[in-house]
Amino acid sequence: MIVWGSGGDVVQLGAAGQGQCQSCERERNFRNVLAYRYAHVWYLFSWVTQKQYMTVCEACNRGFQHDSKTFEAKLGKSPIPFYRRYGGLALLGLIGIVIVAAIISSQNASRHDEALLSGPKVGDRYSVDLARVVPGAYEGKAYGVVRISAIENGEVTLELPQQGYSQWSAADTDLHSSKSTRADYFVAGVSHAVTLAELKGWHPSVLHHAER
Repeated sequence: MIVWGSGGDVVQLGAAGQGQCQSCERERNFRNVLAYRYAHVWYLFSWVTQKQYMTVCEACNRGFQHDSKTFEAKLGKSPIPFYRRYGGLALLGLIGIVIVAAIISSQNASRHDEALLSGPKVGDRYSVDLARVVPGAYEGKAYGVVRISAIENGEVTLELPQQGYSQWSAADTDLHSSKSTRADYFVAGVSHAVTLAELKGWHPSVLHHAER
């Protein structure tokens, strides 16, 4: 769940001398302040949405507003805390890292799958689109795990699963667990043969993941 919201703060910037207050109609001490608003995600990643530099009367808190860019240039740096100003960029950076990591992981998995297809061995298991491997056999439940039981004379014999699934994720769960290593996971006495050339052409249209 994404927790997001907004907040605000006032930063005291010090005395601004004396002057005539238009609201009090008398001589008053003035001070400079910065009022700002920010948005946040999970309270950690925030960014400034509004800011106002003002000189205000110390008695009535009324005064006048400054041009933010000009006033901040005189200060030399922003008085808003670093994490309030750049927390949003940190979030974007974190998202970028996650995306890059996911891409690298996907590429590594793809190379792993291609390697197993190019050099298959007895016992290798694949999560596949069953509708492409054995059309019509699983009544529209297209995804499941097959296992190599024999490789001979350029032909690969595959054991077929007891059931198919309507989603890749269910087949992948079986593939990555010990469930699909058991003999009773597959239909006894039933197999399907493909050529080595066909098997090597399965990625990525037929095969989703491979395990050895």
